[in-house]
Amino acid sequence: MANRVVTRTYTASIRNQQRVSDDLDSLGFAASKLWNVGRWVCDRVWSEIGHIPGHNELTTYLKSHERYDDLFVCKVEIEVSEAPGEKTVGVDLGINNFAALAYEDGHSELYPLNCLKQDDYYFSKRLAQCDDSDPEQPTRLNQKNSARRTHYFHTLSKHIVQRCVDEDVGTIVVGDLSGIREDEKTDESKNWGKHGNLDLHSWAFDRFTSMLAYKAEIDGITVKQVSERDTSKSCSCCGRKRKANRVERGLYVCDECETVANADVNGAENIRQKVSPNPHGEDRSNGWLAQPSTFLFDKETGVFAPQEHVTS
Repeated sequence: MANRVVTRTYTASIRNQQRVSDDLDSLGFAASKLWNVGRWVCDRVWSEIGHIPGHNELTTYLKSHERYDDLFVCKVEIEVSEAPGEKTVGVDLGINNFAALAYEDGHSELYPLNCLKQDDYYFSKRLAQCDDSDPEQPTRLNQKNSARRTHYFHTLSKHIVQRCVDEDVGTIVVGDLSGIREDEKTDESKNWGKHGNLDLHSWAFDRFTSMLAYKAEIDGITVKQVSERDTSKSCSCCGRKRKANRVERGLYVCDECETVANADVNGAENIRQKVSPNPHGEDRSNGWLAQPSTFLFDKETGVFAPQEHVTS
């Protein structure tokens, strides 16, 4: 019996070694491709300038020519949990609040863009102060700003998934913003104002939704995208559709049923109802719709927390 156990262990070890060997071979092949691309670029620059190119000369060349990106793709198997529940939540992505959430059981949450707006203002000032003495500084600043935005997206998507687990949510319904930059009538770019256009084009809505989807999948939660058509001008309580009902200061006031709601939360609830509709006439207004909980990104702790708990 002991010999059989040893034989099986030895066989398993050989198989594992073979897998490692195969993986290393594939990485070696990819590395050789990178080496060949690098040599090709160096030879091409060398032939143009007449001597072996240095770092600055290669950088200048790449900035003025087509760039090549090589990615290592690793496939891993992960254990997926069962859905935490059957409830739904609607998510509205917007300009002032990056995300507004409307839960099936009544409450709602807002996630303002406090830190991203601060970062954009800070890095815009730093970029304006750059001069020719350090040509690499603008690149470093843009990379740092991009990294901070990516961290924000990862942290927010992780936080929202955990909130859904806590609230027994099995389906997240997100508004599809694929056409948000184009006017439906003219097919031309919409004018959102000076700051609106700047903010809108700096966000990667689809990137955030992708992060949210794969994080949610691990916890057994499904992410569905639906059209945002009419969600901002329709009353989530009675169905009344009127653009003028969305008034200043982010409020939605229905002239039909007198619902008073946070405009982004009202939109999130309309998005949620496209998958899990509520009967119109149900009294869900003037409480959770108008007074959502607010979560801010705390730079000191690196997590999202209720507004009253954030000090930075």
